[in-house]
Amino acid sequence: MQEAQGARVDVATTADASFGLYRSALRAFVARRVADPHEVEDLVQEACTRLIATAKHQSLDTPQAYLFRIAANLIADRGRAPHNTVPLLEEHHPAIHPSQEEGRRAADVRAALDAALAELSPRARQVFVMRRFDELDTHDIAHRLGISVRMVQKHLTNAVTHLYHRLGHLMVAS
Repeated sequence: MQEAQGARVDVATTADASFGLYRSALRAFVARRVADPHEVEDLVQEACTRLIATAKHQSLDTPQAYLFRIAANLIADRGRAPHNTVPLLEEHHPAIHPSQEEGRRAADVRAALDAALAELSPRARQVFVMRRFDELDTHDIAHRLGISVRMVQKHLTNAVTHLYHRLGHLMVAS
């Protein structure tokens, strides 16, 4: 069973690495055709989003070619659409203080954590909270709950794995 799970991780890692290579090549492809670096990122993101959405519904033999075709179409569509944008003056920008943004992000992360914790079994949630928030060691948790240290470790592993899958997208790269 461990070998099967290990193989799945390797395949996922390989797919992620391939997608990263596609994304880098796609960024260069779009950057040669679009001058605005912000627009380049928007087009790359939109192309990747569309590829993922399509891949959920149908099998793609050549995902890289499909990704580049999506990007080319997005660039062509961009050329067709009129750009009647007017730059905003500083006085038109709403004042958003960094502390507001950080507070909102923290509230979003807390809400996501609460939802993910609610999905755990009661025992796994209890063990996780005791270990991570109450800062008890595994022996103290085992003693308080009347279970073995091995069971505490099992519950912690299950909880951390679940939380990583549910909240991994919220991690910020340093």
